[in-house]
Amino acid sequence: MKRAADSGSDERLLKRANSSLFSIATLDNSNEEGIGESVVQQQLASLNCVQDGGYFVGSSEDSEEANLGHSGGRNNCDCRTAVVFEAAEKHFDRHNKFHKERPARILSVSDCLSKTTSSTEKSILERCHDISNENSRTSCLGEEDFLRVHLPGYMQILDRTSCCCNDRLDNEAEQYKSIYFTNSSVQTAKIAASSFCRLVGDVVCGKYDNGFAVIRPPGHHAEPGFAGGYCFLNNVAVTASYAIERLHVRKVLIVDWDVHHGNGTQKAFIDDPNVLYFSIHRFDNGNFFPFSKDAGPRIVGNGHGEGKNVNVAWNEKNMGDDEYLVVFEKLLMPIATEFDPDLVLVSAGFDAAKGDMGDCSVTPECFARLTRQLKTLAGGKVVCALEGGYVRSILCKCVESVVMALLDGLDDTWKDETNSFYKNLGDKEMLDCIDPSAAKSIRETITAHSQYWQCLKEACK
Repeated sequence: MKRAADSGSDERLLKRANSSLFSIATLDNSNEEGIGESVVQQQLASLNCVQDGGYFVGSSEDSEEANLGHSGGRNNCDCRTAVVFEAAEKHFDRHNKFHKERPARILSVSDCLSKTTSSTEKSILERCHDISNENSRTSCLGEEDFLRVHLPGYMQILDRTSCCCNDRLDNEAEQYKSIYFTNSSVQTAKIAASSFCRLVGDVVCGKYDNGFAVIRPPGHHAEPGFAGGYCFLNNVAVTASYAIERLHVRKVLIVDWDVHHGNGTQKAFIDDPNVLYFSIHRFDNGNFFPFSKDAGPRIVGNGHGEGKNVNVAWNEKNMGDDEYLVVFEKLLMPIATEFDPDLVLVSAGFDAAKGDMGDCSVTPECFARLTRQLKTLAGGKVVCALEGGYVRSILCKCVESVVMALLDGLDDTWKDETNSFYKNLGDKEMLDCIDPSAAKSIRETITAHSQYWQCLKEACK
């Protein structure tokens, strides 16, 4: 159910475009199943480090070896960014080969990152460490890794789809919203989650600085006992739990900038004090998918996890760069800095991108800038997993921009961008310079969380 545009929307958008203070264009920024335990043991053994209050510090020899072994086409100022691709080609809609969530999404991104503009220039993919070939075609995760997030009965239902006839598969899919199955769907989804866990393990142990898992099916709508929105295993939730339980990471920040609320991820960690879930999404007062009032700003977490669930819920369409940058400046970065995570996972959906299906206007350059800000947290240990984004030409540009930001080893880029932000702002209050509906949403989230975060107390005085 989509919200109808109000009669003054075009005029309001034109006014915003002409008076934008923070948009990228105004910035002075010329810098441009039985093997699970063995994998964990290998990653922990490769640390050769000490644990100090939950922090891992790799030895200089490990870092030197990683650089020597994988330098390839990297530029001297590049970070050690790893990527992994999982197209899940055996998972598709049997009734609609042109379904928007299909293997072509991943294949298009891989092709895009492999392109060069000249015979001497290295492609983006050549500057990264592509670990797809290192990713076994079987899951490195054991049953217990999925059961930390998903219920046993639900996992049994999913596993039974591997031997169902087509009619039974369709009947099972009809129990959920926007789900389809083949006999191979669940196994390919386990491989996708496994590839993300492997990548995160390599980043945690210091082999790589950061990474991007270009994988499908997406995961953030998958609840502990319920599938939906093309998702039936929650990649990010499984990986966050894996990092805490198997890799001994102390605290994890999950940033979800997909245009849809990650209802599954929220449910998985609603009472967990060690996982901070931060989502920016369209809400439309509960009338935007997944159509839940629990996506609103007042859902702050339960019990020990109170204050660790942050929803910035848009109630209008067309939110763009300005609004997202202000969310980061006013809310996400102050809260995240106070939370002090050891690892940042990003549910990187790009359906909020301008021209995609979410009726928002975020540019690829803005996604890159948000990524650079996140790299100032957790010692730069930022790992993204693809969620939504269905117009492939736009998806490719967004992933490209984020991977370039991950590669960027120039520490001052984000500082220059922040200085430009405040220079453009002048003496104005930033919430007065963005869409009024967005400003209201941000204020509602600040009010809901001011009692939990010291950094927000002043904002509510």
